[in-house]
Amino acid sequence: MTNPKKVLLVDDNAEVRSLYAEIFRQAEFDVREANDGLEGLEMANQIVPDIILSGIIMPRMDGFQLVETLRKNVATGSVPIIFLSHLGREEDEVRARELKVDDFIVQGMVSPIEALQRVKNLQSRRRAVAQGPGTG
Repeated sequence: MTNPKKVLLVDDNAEVRSLYAEIFRQAEFDVREANDGLEGLEMANQIVPDIILSGIIMPRMDGFQLVETLRKNVATGSVPIIFLSHLGREEDEVRARELKVDDFIVQGMVSPIEALQRVKNLQSRRRAVAQGPGTG
């Protein structure tokens, strides 16, 4: 059996984190949780997850600052990141695209089960690219 994929959930809302954590654990992911961007950054540097799902508005360090910092680090620079937005503001989506965030999920518009499927699809696409001709 292969090692489970490590997913890091970063959000200051404990209910949101626990809902997504449960769904990813049922899908056999190794789930880690962080309360805000600063804790998420520390954890990402320790475990180097396979994927990060992050809120945007958080205390101490918001999701945008988290992504900017992770992208500058060699170890975490290519980790796929998905934003979980509870507002779904267009300016947040634009900034997320500029930061090369891999997906933007608006809570309430996309179910946690659908979010899990999008994570799996993202992983499949990244595997296909990695196995394709050339390495970029």
